[in-house]
Amino acid sequence: MTTTATLAPADQRAVPAVDYPLYDADEHYYETVDTYTRHLPRSKASAIQWIEMRGQRRLLVNNKLFTMNIDPAFDRVGAPGALEKYFRGINPEGKEVREIVGDQVQSGVVEYRDRDARLRTLDGQGVAATLLFPTSGVGMECLLRDRPRDLTALITAFNRWLEEDWGFAYQNRLFAAPLMSLVDPEAAVAELERVRDAGARFVAMVPGPVVSGPQSWSPGDPRFDRFWATAADAGIVVAYHGGDSGYDWIAQKWGEGQFEGLDTSPLPEVMQLHIERPIQDTLAAIVSHGVFDRHPTLRMASIESGSTWALHLIKRMRSAYGKIPQKFKQDPVQSFREHLWISPYYEDDFDALRDAIGADHMLFGSDWPHPEGLHQPKDYVADIQQFSPAEQRMILSDNLRGLLGLAA
Repeated sequence: MTTTATLAPADQRAVPAVDYPLYDADEHYYETVDTYTRHLPRSKASAIQWIEMRGQRRLLVNNKLFTMNIDPAFDRVGAPGALEKYFRGINPEGKEVREIVGDQVQSGVVEYRDRDARLRTLDGQGVAATLLFPTSGVGMECLLRDRPRDLTALITAFNRWLEEDWGFAYQNRLFAAPLMSLVDPEAAVAELERVRDAGARFVAMVPGPVVSGPQSWSPGDPRFDRFWATAADAGIVVAYHGGDSGYDWIAQKWGEGQFEGLDTSPLPEVMQLHIERPIQDTLAAIVSHGVFDRHPTLRMASIESGSTWALHLIKRMRSAYGKIPQKFKQDPVQSFREHLWISPYYEDDFDALRDAIGADHMLFGSDWPHPEGLHQPKDYVADIQQFSPAEQRMILSDNLRGLLGLAA
């Protein structure tokens, strides 16, 4: 059993040093076995339960097996960066994801679950501050869509655990983003106000339509305006983070099976059903349905959802505006650029994204310590060497620092 994070094997590249602190827009913690139950009312206990399956602890959510993480107790996790080669398209042996991760596992790494240990790790990594997002938490909402009251209770319980164990702005360096769902607009506003008062600077949501049982709405529906207004007035950045958006139904229409975090097949991978498609649809709806028109100071971020989708969406919005300008209150591309910050995958086309939205709206996100992320946050520096020093500093430091409202 290891007690400190170790690097997974990978080709070593020269990583140029920078003379300023890094601000990481995408790091994670691993939830504990009482994350969802510590503050969950007993009347809601049936919403989520631990079970034993073939000698392993698994989660039942709404009597459905939680499959986004095959070990949601996180007794053993893939080493940081274990899948970097895979996501850069380097897998000549054709290994499955499970096989690659299985060769590089860790357990008992303190800084994955302890905030003071994480701060010491950040010191060694040269990271001044980071946003922290859930690991399993972004897979809960779609499993409870037919039980909106239980979903609301679970999210509140999760956020109270998060506040206790990590804090929303611990030492002004660890900014854990509480989870939000719009399934109950009044409850969403109440929870947003509560975490606002507790110091939250960012909140996390999963892309996709707002679904409650047989009904669904665009997040741009005016019924959610009070939520968006509350976030805008408080200066809270709404971060859409990749997760389980419930797009299984599309895959199944094409003959595919259920989504599982470490399994993939050609069609969903090519269609990007579980990552880029949901965030593209979500931002298309938010822009087209006037959220930024009605809330001109609202700021949003797209985290761990790539950036190729943004290039396609901008092209389509430009075309739509040329055809039906009378249907928009403002240029949708300009609105998109003004209100959204994007953290691209390290394997993305950084130059194309910069040309599309500007370096001042790009965020560096390492996804540390997830296996699909980088070995170390600073490794990101090597991927933007073609940018000017000023642009590099925006992406690696200034942009997120500004969104957090932190002094230089």
